[in-house]
Amino acid sequence: MAIKALWYLSTADGHYPWIPEGFFPVDFERYKKLAQTIDQGGFFGALVATWPNDPLTSAASVAGFTQKMKFLVAEYAGLTPAKLLAEQALTFEKFHGSRLLFNHINGTPQRISTYGISLEAEKRYALGQSYWEEFQEHYQKGYRSLFPNTDFTIEPTSEKGIPLWGTGDSTAGVQHAGQVVNVYLLMLRELDRVKDQFSRAVEAAQQNGRRYDDLGALTSVTVRKNQHDAEKHFYQIFEKTGVDLLKQKLDVSIQRKTGGDENINTFQAPDAQRQEWVDYIRQGKLPPLESLRLENNLYAGMSAWSSLDIFGYASSAAYLVGSPENIAAQVEQYHKETGLSALIMSGWPLIEEAQITSELLLPLLKEIGE
Repeated sequence: MAIKALWYLSTADGHYPWIPEGFFPVDFERYKKLAQTIDQGGFFGALVATWPNDPLTSAASVAGFTQKMKFLVAEYAGLTPAKLLAEQALTFEKFHGSRLLFNHINGTPQRISTYGISLEAEKRYALGQSYWEEFQEHYQKGYRSLFPNTDFTIEPTSEKGIPLWGTGDSTAGVQHAGQVVNVYLLMLRELDRVKDQFSRAVEAAQQNGRRYDDLGALTSVTVRKNQHDAEKHFYQIFEKTGVDLLKQKLDVSIQRKTGGDENINTFQAPDAQRQEWVDYIRQGKLPPLESLRLENNLYAGMSAWSSLDIFGYASSAAYLVGSPENIAAQVEQYHKETGLSALIMSGWPLIEEAQITSELLLPLLKEIGE
């Protein structure tokens, strides 16, 4: 099975969208062009992110300008009534074909509390399971007209319902994924860590009499015709950001995660490599390129939604960096040793990097597993 390659469809865009002057204003024409670039570039689909745009509305707004790509739409369990979401999904499919996927998100307390939902993790997991079961039931029933003189029903297009993608890092989160999702996702990290987490996820699914359709990972990517050019372009992320802004962003993150108990000057990283990054930044220096290498062609970077991962949480700011051949070789190693079969990628700016990735890397990814 060839690697399912997806791209990010997001309004968070720019050359360096974590820098005020590097962020593109939200522009529908650019968003539409991004969707068309993904579709025409041969990607399997796109993860439709929240930024704060509503993802299902965003996907529906551009789906008619595309033909084949699938839309992996982020959805928080419980925010939309299950019957209403099923009706929305059926309507989407009626107009755009069987191209809708849902990315099941339980949500952090900070996020879901903005919608008036205050549940502990265990209760959120229980809600997630019951919510998606109810959703699939309503989806399978179809969407029937209530007008007495018009007997019309939008029928479901998939016997198994809308596929659910999702993640879970903690023991409870992995168990929940094994009960609910069809495709298990994680943030790309070193090979052994991916292998361990995929193994735990597969075991959790088996315990529930289930199996995943795919095992996937989220990562950013910088691919160029040769390794040197790719590394040079990737490191510009740090050079353009500058050590002062990076230090400021990390200080804010540390204080938020520790409740104000620590800051950039007192923080102790969980391992020697990340402590080295912190030490460089304290000295007013950027970590050098080689220091940022996590493994082979996998580097620690920054993205629109995540800064340098000094916490060791395996954030979405990891990058595959290199020539098409080198990146493909590493992805193939993940595929053979961990079972990875789906890859959700991003790069900045999103349109331009999608074009480069589709030209240089996608042909090689499609050969993996065939």
